[in-house]
Amino acid sequence: MRLVIGLLVCLFIFSGTALCQERIVKVMAGPNDDQFRILVSFIGGNKDQYELQSMIIDVNPVKDKKEAPASYYVDLTATVRNMVTDEKKQRIMILRWERSGDVEVKCEGGKWSKQTTGPELDKIVESIKAVVQNSPLDTTRPVEFTLPQSVTDKVTAVLNGLQKSKLLCIHTEN
Repeated sequence: MRLVIGLLVCLFIFSGTALCQERIVKVMAGPNDDQFRILVSFIGGNKDQYELQSMIIDVNPVKDKKEAPASYYVDLTATVRNMVTDEKKQRIMILRWERSGDVEVKCEGGKWSKQTTGPELDKIVESIKAVVQNSPLDTTRPVEFTLPQSVTDKVTAVLNGLQKSKLLCIHTEN
């Protein structure tokens, strides 16, 4: 949570001009209570709007970096805010699964529902697993790291697709 708050603070510190000039990428990982958290975030935009996108992955700690986590809990968020009208479009998808289980999504009222598989969900799960495989799962403190460009591109595609996704239980906030 501190990572997310820190990124939001950074967003407000940067002027609109800075956001127009580049896309800021922040990737961090480290222990978070009894879980291991990985944060991938993107901040970008132009003079009329900014975009804030994030993928927050909580996995159970592993003893060996080569070991795959047994459980995943993921928060995908894509926000677009119009700087002129202050209109906000935000899409949030929360999902979880265990190594041998089905993917579930969190619906209204906090109920979990099984998500049917298909190309869009497969792409999401594949990008999450790629991020986890390229993360320093053995670190004992929060660290910033870099993902391979191919993985960053996968995550970007998933987060960009969230605005138009037809999957179950994607929360829309305006």
